[in-house]
Parts: sequence; structure tokens; C-alpha cells
Amino acid sequence: MSRLKPYLLSIALHALLVALIVFFGLREWRETEETPQALALEGRIVTAEELKIQAAASELAPPPKAESVLESVSEPAPIPPTPAPTPAVDAAEQRAAAARALQRQREAEAKRQTEEKRVREAAQREAEQREAAQQRLTQQQRQAELQKLIDEQEQAERRRSLAAQAEKEAELQRRLTAELAAERQRAETARRASLSAQWAAAIQARVQRAWLRPDTARAGIDCRVAVTQVQGGTVVRVEVRECNGDEAVRQSIEAAVFRASPLPPPPEPELFERNLELRFRPND
Repeated sequence: MSRLKPYLLSIALHALLVALIVFFGLREWRETEETPQALALEGRIVTAEELKIQAAASELAPPPKAESVLESVSEPAPIPPTPAPTPAVDAAEQRAAAARALQRQREAEAKRQTEEKRVREAAQREAEQREAAQQRLTQQQRQAELQKLIDEQEQAERRRSLAAQAEKEAELQRRLTAELAAERQRAETARRASLSAQWAAAIQARVQRAWLRPDTARAGIDCRVAVTQVQGGTVVRVEVRECNGDEAVRQSIEAAVFRASPLPPPPEPELFERNLELRFRPND
């Protein structure tokens, strides 16, 4: 619209000049009719090229102020006759100006649409990039959670395996400990049995030395004798339980046990027993 404004102003200026010329022409005609004078009219034909030059000059020149126009109207000096513009030339100029303005409008609209399309495409690309980044982030988070779950399962399985291995090792250690304890117990029992056997042999040897063989005793005497003693080996009670000898043999064995008192002490104090069972088998 700003580009058309000089053209419209030029057209308005020409229309004003035409109106002034017509106005003053009518006034002079009336004056001539009233006072007939001989008037000499001069004129020339204005070409289309001159009109274009005048239109270009009017576009470049600033529009005249209203005050100057009124002053020129009020001046009594006669205005030289200005040739009227050709209507065909003005219509062509207007159509050309309108076409140029329409072309500029179309170009501006096309530029605006291109810019809007570029902005929309940029916004769409940015949205797609954000969505792709969000999808990558979500995928990474899912992978991290899955890896964490796998790690936790592996750690749990490792802990269960370690616990089972530790349980096996503990069971094996308990078994070994029990076997060692049993072995030590067996060894201790064997040792104590050996010491007890040695102690019993020493008691039997002393009783045999104290035994006075009766005349009725025959070879192969085998008797089991229960002996009760107190600390220090003093015998307080003797009982012959199973014996293949006669009464004289039984009494001789009891007397031998009492004569052997006090009995030999055990190899270790812990082996002392109050009640003993001896097997009396004299050497024939």
C-alpha cells in the first residue's frame, strides 16, 4: 500500500489540476462572454513518453502542501494551461502498478508461507529429535533396570551358592570333628582299657602271689572274683562268684585277696574304681 501511495497522490494532484483548469477556464469564458476579447489559445499534444516522465517526476517529488495549493488558487495571476493526461495512459499505469503490487504481495505471501513451512519443519524436526532422545533415554533406563535385576539375581544366586558351599564345608568340618573326636575317644578308651588291663594284671599277680594253694585244688582253676576297695587299695569285701573249684579253693582265693590288700594303685588316679571284677587263673 505504501508503494501505491505516490501513484494515488499523483492521480489526485492531476485531478485537482484538471478541476482548477476547468474552473478557471469557465470563469475566463464567462468573462470573455461579458467582455469580448480576442484570446489566443496555444496548445500542444503531450506524448505518452512525456506523461511517463511527468509521472516519474511526481513520484520523486514530495506531495504539495494544501496551503501552497490554496495559495496558488488564490493568486490572481493566470495559470498557464496544463495539458490534460490521457485517460488510456493513466489506466495502463494503474494496471501496471496494481500488477506490480499484486506480484509483490504474492512474493511476500510465498515468502511468508516458505518461512512458516521452514519454521514448522524445524519445529517438527526438533520434536522428533526430542522424542527420539526421550525414547533413547527410556531404552537406556529399561536396559539399566534389566541389568540391575540380572546383577541382583546373579548376586543372589552367588550368595546361595556360597551359602550352600559354606554349609557343605561346615558339615564336612563337623563330620571330621566328630570323627576326630570319636577317634580320640576310641584311642582314649583303648588307652584306658590298656591301663586298666595292666592294673588288673598287677592286682591278679599280687593275689596269686598271696594265694595259698589248697590240697583239693586241681589244675585249670578259673574263677571270677568281685572285690570292693577304698582309696589307697584297702580291700573291704571279697566275693567269689563263678568258680570251677571247691569250697576250699573259694575260701583260699578270698583269703589271698585280703592278704594282697592294699592292692596296687592304678597307673592314673582317674582309673581308680571302687568295685572291681578279677579273673583268678593261677599258673599251674
